Amino acid sequence: MEIDNYNFEQTARAVYIMNPSAWERYATWEDLESYMVACAMMHCHDNNSFSTGGFQLTFFKGRDGEINCRSSVSSYTALKYLENQLTSA
Repeated sequence: MEIDNYNFEQTARAVYIMNPSAWERYATWEDLESYMVACAMMHCHDNNSFSTGGFQLTFFKGRDGEINCRSSVSSYTALKYLENQLTSA
């Protein structure tokens, strides 16, 4: 499986900032990124996507037939973060 490391790093850093529950579960954003990679490895064979409260993984086959995975911040996490920012302003 091909994982976009830069994409996973950026997503993990964003989720770690935006999702307070990530602070309780992971000591660093790097630990969260490791969890994301483990989830990708575990779910890549049976799914097109995988989602948690913090991030979304999307799987697709590349031109070479290899499974690729990209990550993104979940809409739930983004909205909760924005709501908190707006109410504390």
